[in-house]
Amino acid sequence: MREGYADRIVDRICAQLPGLKESILARRVLSPADLENINVNLVGGDPYGGACTLDQMLVWRPGSGQRNYHTPVRGLFHIGASTHPGAGLGAGSGYALAARLGKSGGQSR
Repeated sequence: MREGYADRIVDRICAQLPGLKESILARRVLSPADLENINVNLVGGDPYGGACTLDQMLVWRPGSGQRNYHTPVRGLFHIGASTHPGAGLGAGSGYALAARLGKSGGQSR
C-alpha cells in the first residue's frame, strides 16, 4: 500500500515536472507505521507530536478571539505547535513573537 501511495504522488508531481520519474535514482517510502516503529515517540507516525486537524491549528487555537500570540493576561503570550505558523518544532511562532516584541520595544499591547 505504501509503495502504491508513493507511486500516485510521484505520478501527480510528474504531471508538473516531466522527466522526474526517469531521474529518480532510488527511493525509500516510510508509512506512518514504519515511522512509529523507528521512533516510539512518533505515535501513529505523526512527526508533529499531535493532530494537524483544523480544530488544532490557526483560527481555533489557542482561542478564536486571540491573535498575535496574545492571551487575556497582559504580558503573557502563547507560542508553540498549536499556534501559527503551525505544527512542528521549528520555533516559528516563538521567532515571530520575538520579532514582533523587538519591533515594539517589548511592548506588544
